[in-house]
Amino acid sequence: MKLFYSTDEVCGHLGIPKTTLEYYLAEFKLNIRKAGRSRKFSHKDIEKLQRIVDLIHKEGYTLEGTKEQLRQKAKTEGEHEEVLARLREIRNSLVFLRDGIESHN
Repeated sequence: MKLFYSTDEVCGHLGIPKTTLEYYLAEFKLNIRKAGRSRKFSHKDIEKLQRIVDLIHKEGYTLEGTKEQLRQKAKTEGEHEEVLARLREIRNSLVFLRDGIESHN
């Protein structure tokens, strides 16, 4: 499995022309790593682009609608992270209490 992919490989995977890819990179302000003058796309970069392409080409969203969907997804993911962090804290407290009870028995 490769770590990085070229622009041609990403365009082939997404099924879009280079001009469309360049437009999406600019429109959605995606900062892609460069090696010299060539972009090198990570798996995470490709996942973001795939989501954009799916929203626009398959689900029929406008550019603004796509941006809103991406913002909502980011907000939801942030909320999930907060819940997970709180659950970890609760778990640690419960383990601490359990260990304290077991040491007194």
